[in-house]
Amino acid sequence: MVDINEISSDNIAAIYLDEDRGEQYIFTRDQLINQLQRVCPEIQKSFDNIFLEEFKNLSSDLSEILPIQFVGYRKAKESNIELLITCGDLLRNSTNTIIAANQTLRSGFRLQSGILLRSVIEMCATVVHLLVKPEDLKKFLADELSSTKSISIADKQVPLFGRIWGVMSNKHIHINSLHADWYPMKEYSDKEEVPASVTLAMLGVSTMILAIVTELTFINEIETPKYWEVIGEGQVKFIPRENSTLSWTEKILKMK
Repeated sequence: MVDINEISSDNIAAIYLDEDRGEQYIFTRDQLINQLQRVCPEIQKSFDNIFLEEFKNLSSDLSEILPIQFVGYRKAKESNIELLITCGDLLRNSTNTIIAANQTLRSGFRLQSGILLRSVIEMCATVVHLLVKPEDLKKFLADELSSTKSISIADKQVPLFGRIWGVMSNKHIHINSLHADWYPMKEYSDKEEVPASVTLAMLGVSTMILAIVTELTFINEIETPKYWEVIGEGQVKFIPRENSTLSWTEKILKMK
């Protein structure tokens, strides 16, 4: 029980009196600070404990992408190739967005990561669009490209973009019954918690898309591509990988 006399009047946002129950509630102005500085660190510890394996796997996957981006972007800058510089910047921003989505979930925000991850899919689709149609670079820099057009073009090259875009839009962007449930800021205790497990899956899918597009962008810097086959001078073909990652992706995409 906190004595109201111990709280500075300047720090009181509201006071609620429940006369029927004889209760008094004091709402202070430092709730945001307390949430982020006191509560979130404890939630993060629980996440790291419950989802340690998933956390390590995501880190490992992302760590394979970063060297390709580093080397490819540096060479693009040295050669002053505007197209690859632009694509590199989009990919680096996508990487930071995935990291932000990880931290958002890790801090206890169950639903919000999906909004960030959808922008990753959009940025990656834009990169594919620009690589397929480099003449559209000026339109992009002038903010004249449609994201839906980029998704359509990217999906023709990598038949995953359309479904992932649709799932993320339906589940995380467009308001639906999922948003009608309240997910309080609390520690993670159940590995099977639906919002967390779905978001972790989407993080995995988004990281895989980023890997595919990063490899495409800087394929000349990769000795043995995982997702693409070089079939001619300046020509590559996407290789759908029959492994647990894609099987798991399909399972997530089919979730109702």
